[in-house]
Amino acid sequence: MRDVGAGRLIAAMAGVAASLVGAIGVAHAAGEWVNEVKAIPRPAEPAGIALPITATQPNPAHEAWAQQTFDQRMAYNVVEPMLIPVAGPRSPAVDGPAVILVPGGGFLYLAMDNEGYDVAQRLNGLGVRVFILKYRTAPAPDSFEGFHRLLADRFQKGAPLEGGSDPLTFAVADAQAAVRLVRAHAKDWRVDPKRVGLLGFSAGAAASLATVQANLADARPDFVGLIYGPTTGSPPPNPPPLFSVIAADDRFFNKQDLDLITGWRASGSPVEFHLYSAGGHGFASHPTGATSDAWFDQLALWLRAQGITGR
Repeated sequence: MRDVGAGRLIAAMAGVAASLVGAIGVAHAAGEWVNEVKAIPRPAEPAGIALPITATQPNPAHEAWAQQTFDQRMAYNVVEPMLIPVAGPRSPAVDGPAVILVPGGGFLYLAMDNEGYDVAQRLNGLGVRVFILKYRTAPAPDSFEGFHRLLADRFQKGAPLEGGSDPLTFAVADAQAAVRLVRAHAKDWRVDPKRVGLLGFSAGAAASLATVQANLADARPDFVGLIYGPTTGSPPPNPPPLFSVIAADDRFFNKQDLDLITGWRASGSPVEFHLYSAGGHGFASHPTGATSDAWFDQLALWLRAQGITGR
């Protein structure tokens, strides 16, 4: 990232990224789920659009996929950032809002189903133009065995990622490139360039927040959703409307305070915040029977109330 202000942002947000990844290892001390992860062939995906690389991340490995369960696939060693349009059932008749989904995965992998394709299908029902951001992940060994060892080290033992570069840097650079690309093609894609938002999950929420905080005019989203993401930090001047949800028993962020929400409210910008009594972490497309199951319906109501959808 060439912008000096963005560079300061990355330094400030490094602690958020580190605490997220570190918390994963502590929270999953037993790490049973890692034992269920299996290698799968790289699947066919909808055609994506390559994003320009504005921050170089050396990674000689090749993109590969694994799955925790049949409906929870993960992409790792993502070295070529892509923006994947997810078409809805009908062609848009008017220019509408766009939502760029930013999946989580501790910056080590991307939860492509739970926080990507499954959410995209629900958003398509709202008349939203949906895109999935495949941002670059932290380098991992170029084999499933090596990746699986790294998963075990991170999620069972809390070992630090190797290499030393902050993966948040590259996630933010890719998110900024995605916002710019959608606005640049707004006419072709029937998108209202003034209604382009980010909806991030977990590590993707940290990246979405950092993108807002960078406050670059050409890459600043018009609205942002943080789904089980950070609740601490400071908003930029005149922040965009915010939708944020988290469960009280979230295993990564439940020790954080709510100063981000307080600061957003103090700015005078619209805020909707839901602190669910239970739901854990990762409930995007997997109901748990807790009140967090209502998050998407409440997001849909919020989008309409803000005038983002329903025009």
